Amino acid sequence: MTPTIRIFTQALLTPDLSFETLGDARAVLDENGLPRLHRTTRFVEAEIEWHSQRYLLSLPLTPSAMFRIEHTAAALRKINCPALTEYRILPHELHWQDASMNLQINDLVLQSLPSGGGFSQALHTEYGGTLLAALDALESELKRAGFVHRNLKPANLIWSDGRFYPLRYHDALIGTTEASDADDFEALRQLVRSATSCTELHDAAIEYTPTPRISGHRWAGNPFEGLICVEDETGFGFVDLDNRTVIPSQFLWAGDFHEGRAEVQTAEGMGLIDREGRFVLPAIYEIVEYDPATSIVSVRQNGLWARFDYTGHRLTEFGTNYAPFEQKNHPQK
Repeated sequence: MTPTIRIFTQALLTPDLSFETLGDARAVLDENGLPRLHRTTRFVEAEIEWHSQRYLLSLPLTPSAMFRIEHTAAALRKINCPALTEYRILPHELHWQDASMNLQINDLVLQSLPSGGGFSQALHTEYGGTLLAALDALESELKRAGFVHRNLKPANLIWSDGRFYPLRYHDALIGTTEASDADDFEALRQLVRSATSCTELHDAAIEYTPTPRISGHRWAGNPFEGLICVEDETGFGFVDLDNRTVIPSQFLWAGDFHEGRAEVQTAEGMGLIDREGRFVLPAIYEIVEYDPATSIVSVRQNGLWARFDYTGHRLTEFGTNYAPFEQKNHPQK
């Protein structure tokens, strides 16, 4: 069973009662005295301070999320790369009670945070040439380590002591030649070049578009494809940028939309919906993992995996005990 964002918030406020090893950790709080949460596609995370060090503590929001990073976390322990910070799974870390007062235990993910600022801050404070050289250095280091991040956007970089450090290795591949971060690095370089030009001509480093403020919900995420995932008393659903309901809050959990598809979870299982809330795959499976890059859906039922296409048509029979994407992307494991 996967805990809710509210349970994670309560755990961060009472670490001594909720965590196995992080009992003396402290969450970074917002102006309302609540943990400052950030939600990604499959995780919700909070910044914590533990033994005088900053960390990102992440909770998986789907059963498949932790499964996808187990090999990555293990492989990282064998890599010596200065650009990669500590990233590990904390087994059985979160203890909580479900609605029936039964004890539940979940793994969490911990990544150390270098002291520093974000990519946007670096654009304002550093010379363009310095940042371009740092991106070149990071790309070379990751290539030598055989590490492919697969999501190197500005939000996943920290600028510290004259270099960039990547964050959130949840989608990373190690030891593969079938993937590359080249496109992401070129997009980052273009942002640096544009910011440098903009600063010289207009005294403004980057164009900024504020995220709309959504109120009236227990929790609201960030916009993806014009829709915002929200949590209400009745569950998870989606609103548009004007906070108008598009898909009623009815799910136990919902992921963000990517390429017109979102993973959801009900009491019966996981499924996949379109932007109108219609089921592309019924919510009857143990795990549903949609890959927007390939438009392929990996589905587990009774411990066995199969693949479906974008329209919900089954491409392979259920007949393996590992995710199909793992076989393709991690042949060495």
